[in-house]
Amino acid sequence: MSRLTDCGEPLAHQHSYGLWTIGVFCLGLMFMGGPDAQARPVTYTGGQVLVADIQPNLTAWRYGYSGSFRWSVSAGGLHLRELADEGQLDVNYLRAARLVKRWNWPKAQANFFVWGGAGYGRTDLSNDLSGHVGFQADFETRRIYTSIISEHHEGTHWRYRMDTVSLGYAPYEHDFNRMATWVVLKGMRTTHTLKDKPKAALMLRFFNPTWWLEAGIDNDGQLLGNVMFNF
Repeated sequence: MSRLTDCGEPLAHQHSYGLWTIGVFCLGLMFMGGPDAQARPVTYTGGQVLVADIQPNLTAWRYGYSGSFRWSVSAGGLHLRELADEGQLDVNYLRAARLVKRWNWPKAQANFFVWGGAGYGRTDLSNDLSGHVGFQADFETRRIYTSIISEHHEGTHWRYRMDTVSLGYAPYEHDFNRMATWVVLKGMRTTHTLKDKPKAALMLRFFNPTWWLEAGIDNDGQLLGNVMFNF
Protein backbone atom coordinates (compact mmCIF):
# COMPACT_ATOMS: atom_id res chain seq x y z
CA MET A 1 0.00 0.00 0.00
CA SER A 2 1.34 3.45 -0.81
CA ARG A 3 0.91 6.62 1.16
CA LEU A 4 -2.02 8.60 -0.21
CA THR A 5 -1.46 11.81 -2.17
CA ASP A 6 -3.60 14.64 -3.49
CA CYS A 7 -1.73 14.71 -6.81
CA GLY A 8 -1.21 12.07 -9.48
CA GLU A 9 2.26 11.03 -8.30
CA PRO A 10 2.18 7.93 -6.12
CA LEU A 11 4.43 7.75 -3.08
CA ALA A 12 6.81 4.94 -2.40
CA HIS A 13 5.08 1.91 -0.81
CA GLN A 14 3.46 1.22 -2.48
CA HIS A 15 -7.64 -19.46 -18.76
CA SER A 16 -9.23 -18.85 -21.11
CA TYR A 17 -8.99 -17.16 -24.50
CA GLY A 18 -11.57 -14.71 -23.14
CA LEU A 19 -9.02 -13.24 -20.71
CA TRP A 20 -6.42 -13.23 -23.47
CA THR A 21 -8.75 -11.14 -25.64
CA ILE A 22 -9.47 -8.74 -22.78
CA GLY A 23 -5.75 -8.48 -22.09
CA VAL A 24 -4.95 -7.58 -25.69
CA PHE A 25 -7.64 -4.89 -25.48
CA CYS A 26 -6.11 -3.57 -22.26
CA LEU A 27 -2.67 -3.58 -23.86
CA GLY A 28 -4.03 -1.37 -26.56
CA LEU A 29 -5.31 1.07 -23.93
CA MET A 30 -1.79 1.47 -22.64
CA PHE A 31 -0.77 3.37 -25.74
CA MET A 32 -3.97 5.34 -26.33
CA GLY A 33 -3.51 7.93 -23.61
CA GLY A 34 -4.92 8.35 -20.16
CA PRO A 35 -2.69 7.35 -17.34
CA ASP A 36 4.47 -2.76 -8.32
CA ALA A 37 4.31 -7.12 -3.65
CA GLN A 38 1.46 -7.31 -4.15
CA ALA A 39 3.58 -4.45 -5.36
CA ARG A 40 2.07 -2.05 -7.85
CA PRO A 41 3.29 -2.51 -11.42
CA VAL A 42 4.04 1.25 -11.72
CA THR A 43 5.65 3.21 -8.88
CA TYR A 44 7.00 6.78 -9.03
CA THR A 45 9.10 8.65 -11.62
CA GLY A 46 12.55 7.08 -11.76
CA GLY A 47 11.58 4.33 -9.31
CA GLN A 48 13.13 0.87 -9.55
CA VAL A 49 11.68 -2.24 -7.95
CA LEU A 50 12.86 -5.82 -7.49
CA VAL A 51 10.19 -8.37 -6.56
CA ALA A 52 10.44 -12.09 -5.74
CA ASP A 53 7.47 -14.40 -5.10
CA ILE A 54 7.61 -17.94 -3.71
CA GLN A 55 4.62 -20.32 -3.63
CA PRO A 56 4.40 -24.11 -3.25
CA ASN A 57 4.57 -24.75 -7.01
CA LEU A 58 5.81 -21.37 -8.30
CA THR A 59 8.89 -19.16 -8.09
CA ALA A 60 8.77 -15.76 -9.83
CA TRP A 61 10.82 -12.56 -10.01
CA ARG A 62 10.53 -9.16 -11.69
CA TYR A 63 12.72 -6.07 -12.04
CA GLY A 64 10.89 -2.89 -13.05
CA TYR A 65 11.74 0.71 -13.90
CA SER A 66 9.08 3.45 -13.90
CA GLY A 67 9.76 6.23 -16.41
CA SER A 68 6.92 8.19 -14.76
CA PHE A 69 4.08 7.50 -12.35
CA ARG A 70 2.02 6.48 -15.41
CA TRP A 71 4.16 3.76 -17.03
CA SER A 72 6.93 1.24 -16.40
CA VAL A 73 8.98 -1.42 -18.19
CA SER A 74 10.00 -4.71 -16.60
CA ALA A 75 11.98 -7.88 -17.12
CA GLY A 76 10.87 -10.98 -15.27
CA GLY A 77 10.64 -14.72 -15.11
CA LEU A 78 8.76 -17.57 -13.50
CA HIS A 79 9.24 -21.26 -12.86
CA LEU A 80 6.09 -23.39 -12.51
CA ARG A 81 6.48 -26.99 -11.40
CA GLU A 82 3.02 -28.42 -12.19
CA LEU A 83 1.75 -27.17 -15.53
CA ALA A 84 -1.09 -29.35 -16.85
CA ASP A 85 -0.07 -31.67 -19.73
CA GLU A 86 3.33 -29.99 -20.26
CA GLY A 87 5.17 -30.67 -16.99
CA GLN A 88 7.37 -27.82 -15.76
CA LEU A 89 7.28 -24.32 -17.23
CA ASP A 90 10.02 -21.69 -17.38
CA VAL A 91 9.20 -18.27 -18.82
CA ASN A 92 11.36 -15.16 -19.23
CA TYR A 93 9.65 -12.02 -20.48
CA LEU A 94 9.74 -8.27 -21.09
CA ARG A 95 6.63 -6.20 -20.45
CA ALA A 96 5.26 -2.66 -20.32
CA ALA A 97 2.71 -1.51 -17.73
CA ARG A 98 0.48 1.55 -17.61
CA LEU A 99 -1.59 3.30 -14.97
CA VAL A 100 -4.88 3.70 -16.82
CA LYS A 101 -6.76 5.57 -14.09
CA ARG A 102 -6.21 6.86 -10.56
CA TRP A 103 -8.89 8.16 -8.22
CA ASN A 104 -7.83 10.31 -5.26
CA TRP A 105 -9.98 11.19 -2.25
CA PRO A 106 -8.98 12.90 1.01
CA LYS A 107 -8.44 9.59 2.81
CA ALA A 108 -8.49 6.95 0.07
CA GLN A 109 -7.08 6.08 -3.33
CA ALA A 110 -7.98 3.64 -6.12
CA ASN A 111 -6.01 2.56 -9.20
CA PHE A 112 -6.39 0.54 -12.37
CA PHE A 113 -3.29 -0.82 -14.15
CA VAL A 114 -2.80 -2.94 -17.26
CA TRP A 115 0.29 -4.58 -18.71
CA GLY A 116 1.43 -6.77 -21.55
CA GLY A 117 4.58 -8.15 -23.10
CA ALA A 118 6.33 -11.05 -24.80
CA GLY A 119 8.83 -13.66 -23.80
CA TYR A 120 10.10 -17.17 -24.32
CA GLY A 121 8.64 -20.24 -22.63
CA ARG A 122 10.12 -23.70 -22.11
CA THR A 123 8.19 -26.77 -20.95
CA ASP A 124 9.09 -30.45 -20.74
CA LEU A 125 7.59 -30.90 -24.20
CA SER A 126 8.15 -27.66 -26.13
CA ASN A 127 9.99 -24.33 -26.45
CA ASP A 128 8.30 -21.31 -28.02
CA LEU A 129 7.58 -17.60 -27.91
CA SER A 130 4.97 -16.51 -25.39
CA GLY A 131 2.63 -13.61 -24.69
CA HIS A 132 1.85 -12.07 -21.31
CA VAL A 133 -1.04 -9.78 -20.27
CA GLY A 134 -2.62 -8.74 -16.98
CA PHE A 135 -4.42 -6.13 -14.96
CA GLN A 136 -4.68 -4.88 -11.38
CA ALA A 137 -7.47 -2.91 -9.69
CA ASP A 138 -6.99 -1.74 -6.09
CA PHE A 139 -8.55 0.48 -3.43
CA GLU A 140 -6.91 1.59 -0.20
CA THR A 141 -7.20 3.70 2.89
CA ARG A 142 -4.69 3.80 5.73
CA ARG A 143 -6.50 0.87 7.37
CA ILE A 144 -8.12 -1.11 4.52
CA TYR A 145 -6.62 -2.49 1.30
CA THR A 146 -8.32 -4.47 -1.46
CA SER A 147 -7.04 -5.62 -4.85
CA ILE A 148 -7.84 -7.87 -7.80
CA ILE A 149 -4.95 -9.10 -9.95
CA SER A 150 -5.10 -11.33 -13.00
CA GLU A 151 -2.13 -12.49 -15.10
CA HIS A 152 -2.08 -14.71 -18.17
CA HIS A 153 0.91 -16.31 -19.96
CA GLU A 154 0.40 -18.26 -23.18
CA GLY A 155 2.56 -20.10 -25.70
CA THR A 156 1.72 -22.17 -28.73
CA HIS A 157 1.03 -25.37 -26.77
CA TRP A 158 0.43 -24.18 -23.20
CA ARG A 159 -1.39 -21.57 -21.10
CA TYR A 160 -1.00 -20.43 -17.50
CA ARG A 161 -3.16 -17.96 -15.59
CA MET A 162 -3.25 -16.78 -11.98
CA ASP A 163 -6.01 -14.73 -10.33
CA THR A 164 -5.65 -13.21 -6.84
CA VAL A 165 -8.14 -11.30 -4.70
CA SER A 166 -6.76 -9.63 -1.54
CA LEU A 167 -8.34 -7.98 1.47
CA GLY A 168 -6.00 -6.36 3.98
CA TYR A 169 -6.49 -4.73 7.37
CA ALA A 170 -3.99 -2.59 9.27
CA PRO A 171 -4.36 -2.77 13.07
CA TYR A 172 -2.93 0.76 13.34
CA GLU A 173 -2.43 3.75 11.04
CA HIS A 174 1.20 4.26 10.10
CA ASP A 175 3.28 7.28 9.18
CA PHE A 176 4.99 7.28 5.80
CA ASN A 177 8.54 6.82 7.12
CA ARG A 178 7.66 4.10 9.65
CA MET A 179 7.05 0.40 9.24
CA ALA A 180 3.48 -0.64 8.48
CA THR A 181 1.87 -3.92 9.49
CA TRP A 182 -1.02 -5.55 7.63
CA VAL A 183 -3.02 -8.76 7.94
CA VAL A 184 -4.04 -9.89 4.45
CA LEU A 185 -6.54 -12.57 3.41
CA LYS A 186 -6.09 -13.83 -0.15
CA GLY A 187 -8.17 -15.93 -2.49
CA MET A 188 -6.14 -17.45 -5.36
CA ARG A 189 -6.58 -19.72 -8.34
CA THR A 190 -4.04 -20.99 -10.87
CA THR A 191 -5.63 -22.17 -14.11
CA HIS A 192 -4.16 -24.82 -16.46
CA THR A 193 -2.13 -26.44 -13.67
CA LEU A 194 -2.43 -29.84 -12.00
CA LYS A 195 -3.93 -28.14 -8.92
CA ASP A 196 -6.52 -26.04 -10.76
CA LYS A 197 -8.73 -25.14 -7.80
CA PRO A 198 -9.36 -22.07 -5.61
CA LYS A 199 -7.40 -21.74 -2.39
CA ALA A 200 -7.14 -19.24 0.44
CA ALA A 201 -4.11 -17.85 2.27
CA LEU A 202 -3.55 -15.75 5.38
CA MET A 203 -0.55 -13.41 5.17
CA LEU A 204 1.31 -10.97 7.38
CA ARG A 205 2.71 -7.98 5.49
CA PHE A 206 5.40 -5.56 6.73
CA PHE A 207 6.75 -2.65 4.70
CA ASN A 208 8.32 0.79 4.72
CA PRO A 209 9.28 3.07 1.80
CA THR A 210 12.27 0.90 0.77
CA TRP A 211 11.22 -2.72 1.33
CA TRP A 212 8.24 -5.05 1.65
CA LEU A 213 8.02 -8.51 3.23
CA GLU A 214 4.96 -10.76 3.12
CA ALA A 215 4.74 -14.28 4.53
CA GLY A 216 1.90 -16.65 5.33
CA ILE A 217 0.24 -20.01 4.91
CA ASP A 218 -2.44 -21.34 2.57
CA ASN A 219 -5.37 -23.63 3.41
CA ASP A 220 -3.23 -26.70 2.57
CA GLY A 221 -0.72 -25.69 5.25
CA GLN A 222 1.96 -24.67 2.75
CA LEU A 223 4.14 -21.58 3.15
CA LEU A 224 4.07 -18.57 0.79
CA GLY A 225 6.30 -15.51 0.67
CA ASN A 226 6.88 -12.29 -1.21
CA VAL A 227 9.68 -9.74 -0.92
CA MET A 228 10.18 -6.38 -2.67
CA PHE A 229 12.87 -3.71 -2.67
CA ASN A 230 12.43 -0.12 -3.93
CA PHE A 231 15.43 1.84 -5.20
